[in-house]
Amino acid sequence: MRASVVLAGLFALALAGIATAQIQTLTVGGRTYSLPAATPVVIDGQPGTLSDLLDRPAGMQVRWQAQAGAVRGAVPTPIFSYTVIGPVTRAVPLEVLGQPVTITGDTVIEGFTDAGSLTLGAPMIIAGLVDPNGSVYATLAVRRDAQGNKFLVAGYVTELVTPQPRLRIGSQWIDTTGIAFADCTGGLPVAGDYVELRADSIAGFVPGDTIDTVAEARCASSVPPGTPGAQGFLDGIVGASISGASFELGALTITYSAATVFEFGGPDELDPGTEVSVEGTFTDATTLAADSVVFVRPPVRFEGPMVPGDVTPGQSLRPFGVTVNYSAQVRDDDGILAVGLTAPQQVQVRGWLDRNGAAFAARVRERGAPDPSDVALRGPVAAVDRPRFTVQGLGIDTTTATFSDADGAAMTADQFFAALRLNHVIDLGAASWNASTRTFSGGAITLLGFEHTQPIPGDPGAFVSGTARSYGVRELIFAAGFEPAPPR
Repeated sequence: MRASVVLAGLFALALAGIATAQIQTLTVGGRTYSLPAATPVVIDGQPGTLSDLLDRPAGMQVRWQAQAGAVRGAVPTPIFSYTVIGPVTRAVPLEVLGQPVTITGDTVIEGFTDAGSLTLGAPMIIAGLVDPNGSVYATLAVRRDAQGNKFLVAGYVTELVTPQPRLRIGSQWIDTTGIAFADCTGGLPVAGDYVELRADSIAGFVPGDTIDTVAEARCASSVPPGTPGAQGFLDGIVGASISGASFELGALTITYSAATVFEFGGPDELDPGTEVSVEGTFTDATTLAADSVVFVRPPVRFEGPMVPGDVTPGQSLRPFGVTVNYSAQVRDDDGILAVGLTAPQQVQVRGWLDRNGAAFAARVRERGAPDPSDVALRGPVAAVDRPRFTVQGLGIDTTTATFSDADGAAMTADQFFAALRLNHVIDLGAASWNASTRTFSGGAITLLGFEHTQPIPGDPGAFVSGTARSYGVRELIFAAGFEPAPPR
C-alpha cells in the first residue's frame, strides 16, 4: 500500500514536471514565438492562458509589449481581441453592425462556407485589421448560432452629434448619453479617433437602430504606440498619409530609406488600404524606422482599355477580362467601381491576390482615353514557356521586350529567364495588348522576384501587433531523461 502511494506520488510529480515544460508556438504574421502554454493572456477582455486558445479558430488580433527594462526572454502578456461582434446589417456588400467587412480566401471562417450565404441579422464575430476608411479586413469570421449577450465595435469615429449626444462608426449610430470614455484626450472622442465600444446586445436589432446600451467605451489605437529603442514587428493597413519616405499604420508613422528591404512590391505599392508587415526600431513612441516592409498578399496591377460592360457596379471589374472583386478597402477615386463606365476609358486597377488566386481591388482610377498600345500589368508568374510566360491567365510574349532587375539594372533575355521562377512577381509597362489573343507584347519587363518564406523565430521581448495566424500546438520539451528543459 505504502509503495503504491509513493509510486502514485512520483507519477504525479512527473506529470507536473511535464506540464511545466509545455511550450506553445504562436505564429503572428511572419514570425513564430515559443511561449509557455501557461503564459497569462487576455482573450476578448477576459483573463486566461495561452493554452485556452488551442480549441479556437485562428485569426484573432494580438498585441503585446514587453515591459521597459525587462530582461531579454521575459514572457509578455499577449492581448487577443475581436473587432466587431453583432448582426449582419447589410448582406451585399457585407456589413456587420454597420462596419463594411471584406472576407477573402485568407479569412479563417467558421459556421459558414460562403460570405454570399450570410443574411441580414446573422450573428457574427469578426476579427480583423481596421482600415482608416472605416472598413475591416476580416482575418477571422465566425457565424454564430445565436447572438450572445454583447455587441462590440472598434473603429474610427466618422461623425459626432453633440446635442443628443451620439456618434457614428461606419454606418452605425451609438447613443453615448451618460457614457464616460476612457483614455480620450479631453475626455471625449473627436471625429477620426479610434474607439472601442462594448454594449449589451439588443433583441430584435435591425439595420438603422441606434445602440443605446453601451457599457464600456474608450479611445484606443488600431496599432498602439511603442517604446523608443524597442524592436517592433507589426501588421497593419496603410493609411492615407504617404510620402516618399514614410507612411502611416494607424497612429504610427513608418519611415523607410534606401536601406529598407521591400518584399512583394515596392514603395509604389503603398496604396491606402493595403496590408503590410513591418519590422524595425522605434525612434520615438509613434515613429518606427523600418528595416523591412512586406506586402502580406501579392500585389497586382492592371492598366488598359475598359468598356462599360467590363464593370459590374459594386461587385467587380474585368481589366483584360480578369475578374477583380470589390473590397471594402478600395479607393475608387473616380467612382468607376461604384457606378460603372459610360464610355470606353483607360483604367488602372491596383489590388492584391488572396491565397486562392482571387483578385481584390485596392484602388481604381481613370487614365484617359483607351490605348491598347500603352498598357501595364503586374503580378506573379503562373507558367513559363520561353519566350512567353503567363500572369493571371494572360500571355506575355517577350520577343521584343526589354528586361531589368528590381534595382533597375538591365538584363538579357537569357539572364531574365534563368532567374525567373513560378510565383515571382513581374512588372510590365509600355506594352501592347491584343484582345483577340489575350496577349501582351513588347514593353519593359522588370523582374521583382520575391519568394514566400516560412515563418521565422521571433523575440517575445519585442513589440508585436498583428494577426495570430496560428495559436500553435503544445510541445513537450525535455533536456536529459525526464528533466524538463527551461522554456525557450
